[in-house]
Amino acid sequence: MKTITLKTSGETITFVKTGKETNGAFTEIICTLPAGQKGPPRHIHLLQDENFEVVEGSLELSADNKKLVLEQGQGFNVTAKTAHTFVNPGNTELKFRATYKPALNIDYFLVQSFEGLNKLRHPKRPSFQMIIDHAFILKQIPGQFEVAGVPTFVLTLIAAIGKLFTKPKVKSLEEHNATF
Repeated sequence: MKTITLKTSGETITFVKTGKETNGAFTEIICTLPAGQKGPPRHIHLLQDENFEVVEGSLELSADNKKLVLEQGQGFNVTAKTAHTFVNPGNTELKFRATYKPALNIDYFLVQSFEGLNKLRHPKRPSFQMIIDHAFILKQIPGQFEVAGVPTFVLTLIAAIGKLFTKPKVKSLEEHNATF
């Protein structure tokens, strides 16, 4: 099992089953998030359902402009094309299982996003490098993922300007697949 950690929040993802292991049917992860920490910005999986199941703690899930709090043993399925995010509202660590169906390239997206952010000097402050890396990742997996509220052409335009100053510092899908 591979585990990745996002340094800024302490969020940890352990891959229980990868798409490779399930012939693309699904990817299953266990995610831990320290008390009071936020997950990713609102985002949309265009072709995947994401099922959340709380193992320990409380998960505040915002999906389709509705908020719900899930406790241990409770779950919720976020269907494809639904904007969502999550936070740990509690004062203890949150642990939940997330299952992405179908698997598509979620392992690539998660691993390279974490690695790219972990390489930044100031990962909580938007930068050309952050945008270039994110745009590069999305270009590798077209039509699978969007940041909610940010038109794709805006991200593409900013990344094109940023490429005048720097280049992506994350792996391509092919490079990732060769090592994951």
